[in-house]
Amino acid sequence: MTTTNAYAVASTLWDPLKNGRFRTLWLANVFSNLGTWMQGMGATWLMVQISSSSQMVALVQTAMTLPIFLLVIPAGIIADKYDRPTFLLLTHTAMGLAALGLSILVTFDIATPETLLFGTFLIGCGAAITMPAWQAAMSTLVEPHELHSAAALNGMSFNFARAVGPAIAGFIAQAAALSMIFWINAISYLGLIIVFRRWSKTSTRSSRRECAENIPSSTASFRHFLSDICFRALLLRTFVCFFAASSMWSLLPAFAGIELRMQASEVGLLLGTIGFGAVLGGVFVPTLKDSIGINRLTLFAPALLGFALILVSWKGETYWIWISMLLTGLGWAFVVSGLNGSAQGMFPKGLRARAISVYLMVMYGATSAGSALWGAVSAHWGLGTAFLVSGAMLTISIGILLRWSIE
Repeated sequence: MTTTNAYAVASTLWDPLKNGRFRTLWLANVFSNLGTWMQGMGATWLMVQISSSSQMVALVQTAMTLPIFLLVIPAGIIADKYDRPTFLLLTHTAMGLAALGLSILVTFDIATPETLLFGTFLIGCGAAITMPAWQAAMSTLVEPHELHSAAALNGMSFNFARAVGPAIAGFIAQAAALSMIFWINAISYLGLIIVFRRWSKTSTRSSRRECAENIPSSTASFRHFLSDICFRALLLRTFVCFFAASSMWSLLPAFAGIELRMQASEVGLLLGTIGFGAVLGGVFVPTLKDSIGINRLTLFAPALLGFALILVSWKGETYWIWISMLLTGLGWAFVVSGLNGSAQGMFPKGLRARAISVYLMVMYGATSAGSALWGAVSAHWGLGTAFLVSGAMLTISIGILLRWSIE
């Protein structure tokens, strides 16, 4: 049964950083996220250059998120049964090697649209296997009442990288070579690999036995998750928000490069503005959570995202585009921090990775399906139509989502 008692004690945004291990992981993750967002910008911009199809550009986003939809459930089961630091060490090493291989392909100018999508897909596979263990491990390092603050800090790390990474990648693409972006991403995994190696060495035998204890079967666990009305409401809210809002992430590079005729550095700044808005939004998440509650906060987010998408579809003055990017960042911070923190705190630690894996499967399944759909819509009826329809879908969905609370 879902409870909210764990959040009764107030927590400031910075409280989780008092934990030394959480702080070290958080800092290493900032650098890793920076490389990830640089590579994402590099991959989409490379696809814009080697393929004139907006649908192919949108498929880059699908290649990044589809593996998470396919693999995150078994990854959650594994993460609940085995030592998480060791597991995370192995997965991050594999992701670093995949990023290294893609860097070599781009460096020698042998990357085609197909190989670019395949390389991106492999990195996505690593991310899929990592995510449940990562979120479950981070949530065990803080007190229950700090979960939403920890989720907001992780969101800020992610969004800081989103703000800075694409901008840096854009300038590198214009001033140097695209291959440098991919090399930076490969190197960015080193920090987390070192941290997880040290953590795995200090992981006690008792903690490893605890991970391997006889916990409820997977079928029983998933039946338990889906019987929780608040968790079902969270999954519905997740699907609607990420399905519709995926149009912004999948089509924005094509929209900026093809219709607005922006250079790589300008596209990077455009994406960076979203990240800046998300960092700004992350600062206010704990305060808003205490004042209006997570349920209302994650209902306000789709309104912001929908309005931002409609603004982009309007294609008026350029400054409206920049305003819509800022609103997108704010809305994204509210919905991701709110839903992540809620998903991490709904169930006991022994079931947490599997519960998170269900949540992530819905999130990234919606993103993958949405990216593919909006790419097809843009190919047949134009980019503006894709933004308008997805924005209208988000706005209308608020009336439906009001019926089910996540608290």
